[in-house]
Amino acid sequence: MIEIKLDSPEQLLNSFDPSPFRSRDLDDSAADYIVQCADEAGSGEPLRLIIELPPSEAARDLTRELPAALHNSFSYRADRTRHELRELFRMGRLSLAIGLIVLAACMLVIQFLERSAERTTLVRMTEQGLFIVGWVAIWRPFEIFFYDWWPLKHRINLLDRLSTMTVDIRKR
Repeated sequence: MIEIKLDSPEQLLNSFDPSPFRSRDLDDSAADYIVQCADEAGSGEPLRLIIELPPSEAARDLTRELPAALHNSFSYRADRTRHELRELFRMGRLSLAIGLIVLAACMLVIQFLERSAERTTLVRMTEQGLFIVGWVAIWRPFEIFFYDWWPLKHRINLLDRLSTMTVDIRKR
């Protein structure tokens, strides 16, 4: 359960966003607070947001639309994060293709040096350097596919939960 005490529903909204209320974006600090609280709550429990307002503010039409605005905002943020994840995987695939080409080229040069060059210290150092360069070229794609996507997937799941949470408006 997340509780927020406000003086007016506008405090949750981005004041620079001229969109109609249901389409408006949440204020970044308010959204960050709600996301942080939801993250601390854990993933096993349904989320519930309680917004406490003065009686005069709780009766406004704007306040009745607040749950839909919150759901729309978190749904939009989840969609944006899904787009980020798709872009990350696209970048990972492109990086992997480039990395494999660089690795293959390095291995070919190493093979060429082993067959045609004298086995001097400089040639061995060059081979070792090329070997390292080849593996470093595929480091970033491995990092993307093994580690970088987890936080985005976690954020998507959290934002999806927030987009369907129960929102209660209470009078103070």
